[in-house]
Amino acid sequence: MKIKPVKIVATIGPATHSYEKILQLAQTGVDVFRFTLAHPTAEEVAERVRWIRQIEKEINRPLAIMGDLSGPKIRISNVKPDTVLQKGQKFIFSKKIQTGDENGCGINQPSILDILKPEAEIFIDDGTLKFVVDKKIPDGVETTVLVGGLLKPRKGFNAEGISLKAQGVSEKDKESIKLMVEHKTDALAVSFVQSAQDIKNVRDLLPADSRIMLIAKIETANGVEKAEEIMEEADGMMVARGDLGLSIPIAKVPLLQKHLIDLCVRNAKPVITATQMLESMVSKPIPTRAEVADVANAILDRTDAIMLSAETAEGKFPVDAVETMVKIIHEVVGSVAVYEYKERKTISNAITDSVGAIGDLISGKLIIAFTESGRTARRISRHRHQLPILAVSPSEATIRRLNFSWGVHPQKVEDIKTFEEMLSLARNLAKNNSVEPLAEGDKYVISAGMPFGETGTTNMILVQKV
Repeated sequence: MKIKPVKIVATIGPATHSYEKILQLAQTGVDVFRFTLAHPTAEEVAERVRWIRQIEKEINRPLAIMGDLSGPKIRISNVKPDTVLQKGQKFIFSKKIQTGDENGCGINQPSILDILKPEAEIFIDDGTLKFVVDKKIPDGVETTVLVGGLLKPRKGFNAEGISLKAQGVSEKDKESIKLMVEHKTDALAVSFVQSAQDIKNVRDLLPADSRIMLIAKIETANGVEKAEEIMEEADGMMVARGDLGLSIPIAKVPLLQKHLIDLCVRNAKPVITATQMLESMVSKPIPTRAEVADVANAILDRTDAIMLSAETAEGKFPVDAVETMVKIIHEVVGSVAVYEYKERKTISNAITDSVGAIGDLISGKLIIAFTESGRTARRISRHRHQLPILAVSPSEATIRRLNFSWGVHPQKVEDIKTFEEMLSLARNLAKNNSVEPLAEGDKYVISAGMPFGETGTTNMILVQKV
């Protein structure tokens, strides 16, 4: 597999719930495996984690696992099987209905119905079904179906301008967090984040020594408004365009995507661009030209990772979807511009901001970044130089977390104690690695911190020749 700087996140679901399918996805180019925690059982989660860890050893490449918390998402009630709605028919959203049918259904946050006004548009299942409010009724709202189709149980409910009440962490999510900690997974995607407090609430439930990354999903108007404060608390972000495009005017989403990606890159925190990237490949073997352009533009926006949702969770062509993303990455990534940041410099920032530039000036082939926490590699990565970054660390948690970051290829090594050990290890890695093995005379750049083994001590750049 040819190396690629942009990372791929793939969602595991019914279409890929097997060792063989996950192995295929990993071999094709997936770096992070995501599964939503609303649906699978604890046994299914345990099975997936076990498979991924086995595959990681089989392919000799670190793989990250991200659980996606349900969050306070507004969902419709259960619905009778094969419930199909026709365009133009009347449909009631009620506070009382427990099991829906073709006449109406309930929602899990009934008070939301009180704020809906006539002519408000309602979207179900990421906009697959669409309704308009005709009038309020004693127990909810009566609507007309604008876009019909199969009404599936417990799908997402959204309407422009509605906001979620601050509810803390649900019991369901507390159980999911406990499960992810137990399985030593690498990240949690926190759904419907509206403030930094939402991230703090989840972090407070993690063990003090936990290395689990918290990825804030920005999918509400409040989340957009408070994105900078959320960024301070979160370890990364997901631009969750599905619900976001239903919470704010959809025409605003492309520019917000650019703004949120830039916010993350400036702060050296990974950002994932998600939702409907290759949606047509759920049922077709090739994507639309518009989808290809969408993926390409996210890469040009400098996103760290691009994500597949239904395409790999329930689609007919999950491996083809990953192959398509890999091809787009290789075609586009060479056109991404290098960015410099004008800001107050610490010693470590000055070092990491210079590494890529030095590598370019000397026509280097590789950056080798020694890092304890991963921060050094991420700070180098944010400039989007074309040189691959071989990030080496004795920490398994750090190695897997770096699978979210642009251009970073993590590799676990033993602890080093001396400068001489570092030089010897770097030279050996330069010649013998799966990313960019160097030949006699090739140059490479080392960044490291002394004393070794301490976080936040990056203070050295060294240019070497094989």
